[in-house]
Amino acid sequence: MTQINFYTVSEEGIDARIRFACRLIDKAWNLGHRVFIQTESTAQAKHLDDMLWQYKTTSFVPHCRLHEPLADPPHKNTGAESVVISTELPDASHDDVLINLSAATQAQHLRFARINEIVAADPTSLEQGRVRYRFYKAQGHQPITHKL
Repeated sequence: MTQINFYTVSEEGIDARIRFACRLIDKAWNLGHRVFIQTESTAQAKHLDDMLWQYKTTSFVPHCRLHEPLADPPHKNTGAESVVISTELPDASHDDVLINLSAATQAQHLRFARINEIVAADPTSLEQGRVRYRFYKAQGHQPITHKL
């Protein structure tokens, strides 16, 4: 069954969510996971792309948009491929880790091994997070919450 994690960051706004997403992406990729990030818009995807370039000065997480050619080879230690960012879900072969930055609930949630939902402290993000949490509960999942 899909493992679902909700991370509630103490700051407000999309920047707080994206900063924490960078942290999750870095950790998951370095552990060898295939990571897909679903964004709300192409502007948000671009913002995440920019933030990943600046995230750490000591390391780099190769990433690209869904329909761009993957220019980077797999990670030398883990074999992980580049992280993929898009507003639309990838094909079924990319089914390991989903980090959801969109407001949408994931109707295709069962195809992923893990889903990570990031919720900021602002009212809009909290309400959208509650909707997604209730959706997963209604599907029989027991989401794990992490307050940061």
